[in-house]
Amino acid sequence: MILQWIALGVSVFFALLRLPGAVRGENREMFFALILLAAAMGLSIPAIYLPVDSVLGGVNVANLLIRYCIFAVLLILGMKGAAAFNAPRAQRLIAGPVGLAVVGVASAAVAVLFVLSDLPESSTALAAYWDQDTVNAYGDISRLYQAYVVSCLVPPLFLCAADSARRPDIRLSAGLLSLGLGVVFVHSLLILSVWNLQLVVWDRILPYSAVIVISIGLALIWNSRRVAKRRAPQGSLAKVYGSR
Repeated sequence: MILQWIALGVSVFFALLRLPGAVRGENREMFFALILLAAAMGLSIPAIYLPVDSVLGGVNVANLLIRYCIFAVLLILGMKGAAAFNAPRAQRLIAGPVGLAVVGVASAAVAVLFVLSDLPESSTALAAYWDQDTVNAYGDISRLYQAYVVSCLVPPLFLCAADSARRPDIRLSAGLLSLGLGVVFVHSLLILSVWNLQLVVWDRILPYSAVIVISIGLALIWNSRRVAKRRAPQGSLAKVYGSR
């Protein structure tokens, strides 16, 4: 599907745009988040997934990598994004003791369910194995973690976007991130509420559209950081994203 390639292209483009700053040591976490997001998008495409998984043994280890890439992206967003938009409670819930416990349990659960599933041949998105309860539970654990992180992040991001006292570029980046993450939340709930059923075209349109919007929002955060760095005194965004 063309939208998958667009999502991959957008995430790779913005990752490359951030590469010079990352080499200088500027906010490498967000650069790694874009790289991991691009990796997850690439592995969602059969033309990339199948040969990569073949190298990894042809037993769908590549799908497990997708899950862990997404977990890492969400954790980075919780650490850096929440701090940048002055959302300490969201930051604690995602990257504090509770958040780390949640992601630890989710990571262990998907690993156990992956091992318990019968996945003898490569299948993009594990489409050939959706009749297995362990495969469905494996996907649901991932979506539950996504829903948890998004429910922590979206409210403060939305409030930031609605705050007229904020700079327009910061409000725009917050708005795009809240929109993209909101779409992720809706998609996760739709899948969770319809056990073993596909959402056909919306199952592709919603998540990949969200990735495009989130990638643009992350790029605008970087640009906002560059603008804020030129101004004094520096605000919370400049302090967080100017850290090395």
